[in-house]
Amino acid sequence: MIRVLLVEDHQLFAEGLKSMFKVQDGIEITQHTVNGYQVPSLLVEHPIDIILLDIDMPIINGVEVLKLLNEKGIDTPVLMLTMHQSINHIRKALEKGANGYIMKDASKPELVEAIEKTSQKQSYFHPQISEQVFDYFRNKNKSTESLNGLSEREIEIIECLTEGLNSRMIAEKLFISEHTVRTHRRNIMHKLNVKSATALVRYAIENELVNGN
Repeated sequence: MIRVLLVEDHQLFAEGLKSMFKVQDGIEITQHTVNGYQVPSLLVEHPIDIILLDIDMPIINGVEVLKLLNEKGIDTPVLMLTMHQSINHIRKALEKGANGYIMKDASKPELVEAIEKTSQKQSYFHPQISEQVFDYFRNKNKSTESLNGLSEREIEIIECLTEGLNSRMIAEKLFISEHTVRTHRRNIMHKLNVKSATALVRYAIENELVNGN
C-alpha cells in the first residue's frame, strides 16, 4: 500500500481524493494538512511514501514547501498536483526537487500511475505539460553545454556585462587590463556565436547562464 501525505487547502477536493482510492488501487491518503509547515513533522510522525503537494496554498505555497524539505534534507518523493501548467511554475517545482507534476483535472488512472511512478522516485509529467517539460530540459541542457564551454573568467565577464559595466569598469573590477577584457569578450562572442554585447547579454539571460533578475 502506497501511503500518501496530501498537502491541499481545498477541503472538498481533499475529501474527494481520499474517497477516490480503494483498497485494490494500492494507494491510501493516510495524512492530510493544509499547512505546509507541518509537512516535516508529519513525515517524522507517520510512515509516508509520497507527498501529493498543491502549489497555491494560503500559509506557505508548494514551492516553498519543497524548499523547506530541501533545507531539512528530506527526500520523500513529491508529486505536484495543481491547476497551473505554465512552464514557470513547472520549472520552479522541478528546480526545488519535485519528482512529478500532474494537473487536478487528471483522470483517476493517470493519477494512480503518477503516484505509483513518483513513489518509486521516477519522473511523471501530465500529458498536457510533457512537451513543455521536454522543451525546458532541452533548453537547460543547451545552456549547460554553453556554460561548460566558457572559462570561469569568461563567466565573470558575462556577469559584469549584464550589470551594465563597460570594458574599463570590468577591468577595474577584475584587476585585469582593458585589452584582456576585450580579448575575452571577442572569445565569448565567438564561442556563443553572437555579434554584439547586447546580444551576448540577452543570450546569457535567456539561457540562464546568469541571473536575469
